[in-house]
Amino acid sequence: MALYLGDKFTKEYRRRPPGFEAAENEIWQAYLETLEDAYIGFWYNVRLGEDRITKEERLDPIKRMKEQLALKRIDAIGHRENVYDLIEVRRHAGPGSLGQLFTYESLWKLYGLTDLSYTLLLVTDFIDIDTLHATKTAGIVVINV
Repeated sequence: MALYLGDKFTKEYRRRPPGFEAAENEIWQAYLETLEDAYIGFWYNVRLGEDRITKEERLDPIKRMKEQLALKRIDAIGHRENVYDLIEVRRHAGPGSLGQLFTYESLWKLYGLTDLSYTLLLVTDFIDIDTLHATKTAGIVVINV
């Protein structure tokens, strides 16, 4: 199992998070303004997926980079008291956003991280009504900023 959390950032961190594009960053900053007190901190650009190289191969920077690119990338994991939010930040959210969150959840469970309480959270600037209905059915929390 490959899970690379990286550095944990405080909720006060206001620069563009690693892996975020400009549009995602605007949405993210708007979200932080509304709910930041609930969080202890965040991990950004979290890599999750099947190991693709051996421990020895990981010493090779090119092979390590190829593995990092092949792994799934969770935009952010927010740490609240006893809960982890698996967060997808998306401009104009649609069904693909749900697919990504379902993939993250499946890998989270596959690798035995189920002892950690979690929620699926979609932060967006727009979501169409059909996708919104699907998120409610699936139990995904949507924050429209």
